[in-house]
Amino acid sequence: MDGPALWRVLLPFTALQRQGFLGIEWDMWDNNALANIVHKFDAVILPRKFWKPKDYANADRWFKALHRAGVAVIYEMDDDMVSEDFVRRIMYKEGYGLQYARRRTKWIRHSIQACDGVTVSSQRLATMVRTVTDKPVRVVENYIDLEWFQNIQRMNERWVPPLTIGWAGGARPDSDVDNMAVAWARIAERYPDVHFVVQGHHSPAIYDRVPGDRISALKWMPISSYPAGMSNIDIGCCPLADSKFNRAKTYIKAMEYAASGAPVVASPTVYDKIIDHGENGFIATTADEWEEYLSALVESEDLRKRISGALFEKVEQQHNIERESWRWLEAWTEIVADYRYREHHKILLPHEVSYGNQIQQTAANR
Repeated sequence: MDGPALWRVLLPFTALQRQGFLGIEWDMWDNNALANIVHKFDAVILPRKFWKPKDYANADRWFKALHRAGVAVIYEMDDDMVSEDFVRRIMYKEGYGLQYARRRTKWIRHSIQACDGVTVSSQRLATMVRTVTDKPVRVVENYIDLEWFQNIQRMNERWVPPLTIGWAGGARPDSDVDNMAVAWARIAERYPDVHFVVQGHHSPAIYDRVPGDRISALKWMPISSYPAGMSNIDIGCCPLADSKFNRAKTYIKAMEYAASGAPVVASPTVYDKIIDHGENGFIATTADEWEEYLSALVESEDLRKRISGALFEKVEQQHNIERESWRWLEAWTEIVADYRYREHHKILLPHEVSYGNQIQQTAANR
C-alpha cells in the first residue's frame, strides 16, 4: 500500500464510489473475494503487476479465463517502468545488479503486452508505453482528494514549529536534490531561525550540507496518515533532475503542498506544467535561483500567502478528484470497447501474443 496504490487505486475508486458508481471494487492481489465474482465486471485493472517466467503459464491461463468471461484486462502504471533509466533506478533504489534489473524490465513489458490496454499518468509516459504495446494507451492524470488530505491534517497537531522549509519524497539519486541542498545550506546560514523538514527519504546530499540540529527528520508514514507530516512544512520544495525517468513523473508533490497551504519552489522538470512562475510558485534551475526564491518566501509572509493561495485555487479548480474522476471511467470504457471490438472481429494486433506462445517461441529460438 504505497503512493501509487493511493493515487491510482484508492483515491479514484473511492471518489467514484462516493459519486454512486458502486460497480467499482478493489482488493489485494492475493485475496479471492473479487476473484470469485470477477465475471460480473467489465474489466480488471492491474497496477504495476508482473509475472516472472516461471509463472508465465499460469498467467496465460489467467488471462484466457478472464477473456472467456468477456472481461478485459487493463494495465496501470504511473512511473517509467520500461526504459533503461528505470533499470538504473532499480539498481539505485533497490540495490539489484544490472542483469536482474534488465530482466525485471522485460517481465514488466511482457505483462503490459498481455493486457488489453494501459492507463498512465502523463503524456510523456504514454509515449514510452506505446513503444511496448499496440493496445490502447490512455492518459488519466493524478488528481488529489482535497477533502481527505486536509481532514487528515486537521485531525493531527503540528509538531515542528514554524518557520520551516521542507522536502518530502521517496528514495532517489542525490542529483535530484543537489541544487536545493546547496540553497538550504545558504538559507540556514542567512536565517538562523529557519528550520528544515525532511519527510521520507533522507538524502546524504542534504545532511552533508545542512547542520543536523536544524533538520527535523520525519519517518516514513503509512498512506493513511502521511499528510499529517506535510502540515509541518511552511515552504515546500519540489526538486527533480532532468532525466528520462523523471520526465515521465507527475507533479503530485506540488498538489500536496498546495493542499497543505505551503508555497512551492520547484524544478522545471514536470513542475513547469502546474507552476506559473511568480504567480502560484517559483521555478528554480540553479542553486542561486533556489536560494533567491526561498529567501523571498522566508522574508515575506504576504508573499507566502499569495503564492500558496494561487496554487491552491488552481489545484481546486483543475486537479480536484471530485471534479475529474469521470476521466477514469472514460479511459476504462474506451479500452473495454476496443477490446470487445477486436474480440468480435477477431482482430489480432502485430505484437499480440500470449505468455504461452512467448515461452514456445523462446524455446524454439534456443
